[in-house]
Amino acid sequence: MAEPVRVIVPADEGQNRLWGIPLLGVWVRALLVIPQAIILFFAAIASAFVILVSWIPILLNGRMASWGYAISGGYLRLAARSAMWVILITGRYPPFGLSGDHPVDVVFDETEDQNRLWGIPFIGIWVRVILLIPHFIALWLLGIVMAFLFLVLWIPVLLNGRQNDSIVNFVGGYYRWAIRVSSYALLLTGKYPPFTLGE
Repeated sequence: MAEPVRVIVPADEGQNRLWGIPLLGVWVRALLVIPQAIILFFAAIASAFVILVSWIPILLNGRMASWGYAISGGYLRLAARSAMWVILITGRYPPFGLSGDHPVDVVFDETEDQNRLWGIPFIGIWVRVILLIPHFIALWLLGIVMAFLFLVLWIPVLLNGRQNDSIVNFVGGYYRWAIRVSSYALLLTGKYPPFTLGE
């Protein structure tokens, strides 16, 4: 893998045009994703506990343990799948749980070695968060663009029965960037994330 964290957001395979009814489609999807939100809530709590001990395998072995990828990585995966479904980027409802088959996917290189110094208790994570400040600023600015784009996401679905490829690429790129930044902060990867929306 070129990047240790790959976020796959393929072109929309098609969805019912009724989801494109202005605002109504997104609101109904937001209600239907409540079971996923409950899973995400508990996964976020579990991920918070993982943060407390994730530095140990890095300090001892120079890589994240598989349970770190399963919990924190699974949380990021389900969050991306649920968000992409709610905002009409994909027509396929996300599977229940932190894994499963879905067009939107987040894949980690679980064999990636990291510098053991990142495993220094709490200091490694805090230093990483400080290093990520330029990414936070860039993502915040792109988030403003995303907010305006959100106002027109429904149009291609209503007219064509699928999301526009350029919208999928931009939104997918935004989530790709954000997930790579989150993965770096959570010690899931040792590679500093690139400043790019692309793969």
